[in-house]
Amino acid sequence: MEISPALWKSQMSSIYQQLLTTAPTNLPPIKAIHICHEENNPSAKFGVVELEGGTIGLTYVKLGNAFEQLQNESLYSDYIGKAVTDLAQLSVLQQDWQQVLGAGALNAISQYVLKQRGFNYHNEEDSLELLDIQPGERVGMVGYFAPLIAQLREQQTPLTVIELRAELVQAKGNFEVTTDPSKLAQCDKVLITGTSVINNTLEGLLTHCHKAQEIALVGPSVGLLPEVLFEHGITRIGGRAVVNSELFLERWKSGEKWKESVTRYSLRNSDYK
Repeated sequence: MEISPALWKSQMSSIYQQLLTTAPTNLPPIKAIHICHEENNPSAKFGVVELEGGTIGLTYVKLGNAFEQLQNESLYSDYIGKAVTDLAQLSVLQQDWQQVLGAGALNAISQYVLKQRGFNYHNEEDSLELLDIQPGERVGMVGYFAPLIAQLREQQTPLTVIELRAELVQAKGNFEVTTDPSKLAQCDKVLITGTSVINNTLEGLLTHCHKAQEIALVGPSVGLLPEVLFEHGITRIGGRAVVNSELFLERWKSGEKWKESVTRYSLRNSDYK
């Protein structure tokens, strides 16, 4: 699918613009695009963009109708063997499957660059530890992370959750679930899911986080270059990087836990070099 340079430049987010501006020109081509066809497979939530040489970019495929759309391999088979930047251009388009695969390509580009740098990932911290929540602070959460919500409510931490699903909207005491992202302006610390990068909503969300002292972006699909995210206001990152692509693909295909094939990592903007 050909996308004009003018359309690409005008529609992609500034995060993606910055990433592709800094990407090297000698990127390896796409070796394979892996999509699970068994919905009950635990790996079905994540797709894989694999580059020649073994670099892996992860992406979340349960966004909208992307999983169903991507069961049709003809949508993406022509990208195999082509430049990964061609696939990355899909991120500006409107269909769910395009945004999902475009994000996977951008993550693969970022992971390749980090490998070339010999980047040393920091050990993972708990998502709530990343935020360093103090008594009385209100936490904002984009996406309904049920275990974290239960933990925060048990601690009686004031909490505002931003959700797309209207059926989850509620308000009780210091706990609120709303579809209104402007409520993030009331929050001292904010936790955002990586899918906000895929569906191009991250930058809009960040405009409401001007009060927040810490903004953490978390999830397996958070694979973009850290400096790009930090420059746009993110202060903490929690993600995963594939360190053994062969073992990872074996585990991914069989639905086993990824374990030692990936590393979970956390980065703080104040420590990043």
